[in-house]
Amino acid sequence: MASVAPQATQEERTEASRRRIIEAALKVLAEEGYRNMTVARIQEVAGLSRGLVGYHFGSKQGLLEALIDSIRQDYADEVVKELDAGDPAGLDAILEMIDSYLTRLGGRPNRNTVLLVLMVESISELPELRTAVQSLNAVLRRRFGGWLTRGVEDGTVRPDVDPAVEAGLLQGLIRGITLQWLVDPDGFDLVAARRGALAMVRRSLAP
Repeated sequence: MASVAPQATQEERTEASRRRIIEAALKVLAEEGYRNMTVARIQEVAGLSRGLVGYHFGSKQGLLEALIDSIRQDYADEVVKELDAGDPAGLDAILEMIDSYLTRLGGRPNRNTVLLVLMVESISELPELRTAVQSLNAVLRRRFGGWLTRGVEDGTVRPDVDPAVEAGLLQGLIRGITLQWLVDPDGFDLVAARRGALAMVRRSLAP
């Protein structure tokens, strides 16, 4: 007799529904823009019943905040945990992070498109999202700052480097490259930019 697969628990079904809504919001926001990102459109793309966005997230703002956190957590799970587990030297961790970020950009542009859209919208159209965006940026700066401090201590980064200042510059570097490529993927050489960025950072930070 064939075995019967166990049914998903209520918690598993709830999480699956939340994930479908988040992925639908990401798709609509990246491909159709914020103005077309209505609750009705998200539910249509997700293929779920009406009312579930409000049930799971409370409001459209709640959904957008959950989307930002989901992108941050996915990247932390995929990249940062692997880096931390390997315990690389400070400069090596920074270079691996930049390399991974820009390499993954070419294969998964939607996530970066969404982040940049929400960053821009939070300046004027969606000020209620500014706290979530600020938190997202602060997390990345702290990561870079921690690796810079480690690098100063282990001798792979110049001792006169200010980790707080340099962390902001590194964040600006990868965000700027990302923006240029998303706006003009045919005219901007992402591979060359990645190689150039790695070489520039190494020259700038190494003793």
